[in-house]
Amino acid sequence: MTKWILGFVLFLQAISLQAQRFQPHWIGYPDVDSTAQIWFRQTYLCEGRPQFAMLEVVTTGYFDLYVNGYNVSTDVRMPFRKQAFNDRPISLCFDITRFLRSDSNTIAVWYSPSYPHIQPRQVAISYYGRDAENRPFSLVSDSNWLCRKANVRLDTTYDEIFHASDYSQTQWNAADFAPACWQGAVSLAADNSQKTDYRRVAYTAERVTKIITPTYYVVEGDTVCYEFNTGFHGYVRVTLRDANMKERLNINGLGYQCSGEMDEQAYRKFTRRTFRNVWITGDQHFKNSQIQRVEGIETAPYPHISWH
Repeated sequence: MTKWILGFVLFLQAISLQAQRFQPHWIGYPDVDSTAQIWFRQTYLCEGRPQFAMLEVVTTGYFDLYVNGYNVSTDVRMPFRKQAFNDRPISLCFDITRFLRSDSNTIAVWYSPSYPHIQPRQVAISYYGRDAENRPFSLVSDSNWLCRKANVRLDTTYDEIFHASDYSQTQWNAADFAPACWQGAVSLAADNSQKTDYRRVAYTAERVTKIITPTYYVVEGDTVCYEFNTGFHGYVRVTLRDANMKERLNINGLGYQCSGEMDEQAYRKFTRRTFRNVWITGDQHFKNSQIQRVEGIETAPYPHISWH
């Protein structure tokens, strides 16, 4: 048993050493600023469905990962960062075999700065595995990847502004998309001043732990206050009905511009706060009857175990 454990530890160390031999192939938005969240995407053609594929993402911020439109992880706000105002490169790996198709595969990443500051090195992606003929392949992010600003961004106080009314950016992570306003990403050399944190088998991640319903609400003029009676860390999700297109709301610092759809949900994408009560106010079109549901989404770190 002791020999088996020692062998397993040496195996894990070998994986870690192998990963550290490769320099991240960084890409970023051409005109980087301190608050923009960025969408990156690339479609790879193939002849037959790959037998096996992995995806490694290195980032200086936070990200969501999509393959052919599917979110590949149950974790939220990847990767977990213990300290605020930290942009150390962190690497995560995903087995994406089950999401692959036989003709083409679209990989898309939603990136956010970890805090409002300029960071040109935003993501580095490596897509590798074995194709339909069992031949090894390896592809990395470069200037052929496309990018554009997302419809959500940070503000200078580390809150978020969400423009749900921007329909030009729908289906951004699918195979069929509107190419207008997309441009080539900038390829950047590796920065050896910061060591990459490779997270492979056991590491801390973040997940949703509880959904909390407020106990009561109070209307004060053009503002509605929802009281939860208990504090929680995470974000708030507000379901709206019959809001006007481009109607503006403020939800405890989240600036939300409505899409005007019959039912829509306003929430933070990558920022977190501690809440006990929630204040919702709006412009001249806002009515408290538009609010159908308010939910507190509690998130917390947990030990993520992966055998990929």
